[in-house]
Amino acid sequence: MVKKRGMPSMGELVICKISKINPNSAFAYLEEYGIEGMIHISEVSSGWIRDIRQFIKTGQTAVAKVTRIEENHVSLSLKRVDKKQENNKIKDYRLNQRAEKMLQIAAEAMKKTLDKAYEEVGFTLQENFGSLYEGFKISLTNPQLLKERGIPEKWIEQLKLVAEKAIIQKEFEFKAKLYIKTYKEGGVNIIKEIVTGARKSGLDVRYIAAPEYLVKFKTMNAKKGEREFIDKLEKIKSKDVETSFEMVKQ
Repeated sequence: MVKKRGMPSMGELVICKISKINPNSAFAYLEEYGIEGMIHISEVSSGWIRDIRQFIKTGQTAVAKVTRIEENHVSLSLKRVDKKQENNKIKDYRLNQRAEKMLQIAAEAMKKTLDKAYEEVGFTLQENFGSLYEGFKISLTNPQLLKERGIPEKWIEQLKLVAEKAIIQKEFEFKAKLYIKTYKEGGVNIIKEIVTGARKSGLDVRYIAAPEYLVKFKTMNAKKGEREFIDKLEKIKSKDVETSFEMVKQ
């Protein structure tokens, strides 16, 4: 069961299981926080409700929105959660269930319990990166960031090892049309050297027809990848040639 520490925040979507039903309210156990919340009959469904049991059942799992927090009392709403929010929350929860299993594997390798793993790294990953699963993904793409957020190096190494086996990373590809022209003597050789240098920098450069080339760049980081690609294209510029490029939309 995926755990979170502390109390939920106002407006947060939570996974809950209906534990008790009264005529005008129901109680639900918040799976992630290990506490109970209350759903008033007016927050079960839109419109007038004659019998609350026609809408919810004991043992039913649902996605609810936190509407009020007073000390240890949490009020919940089912009617304020639309279908898209419900689907997204369930999807995220399943990803984090998967991530918890990954944390369990890492914990066993470190000869620690799952509870200890949560205390040492799990809660920190959630609070810094939004979820356990995102924390594992970042261990693959930017492990230094985990170190900066206080994750011990021995844990970073183990998290990365587990993530490498469990997470299939999506590769992103960027494309551009590159134009290279020169009127200098030995221009063909000059262009060949420039293309060779571009390939060494990680670009896939293919000749189309003078002066046009198709350039591709693959990366695991979609956000930084395009900027990195453009920087590499900019570096192709030389005093010996005229260069320009235009991005190709995917």
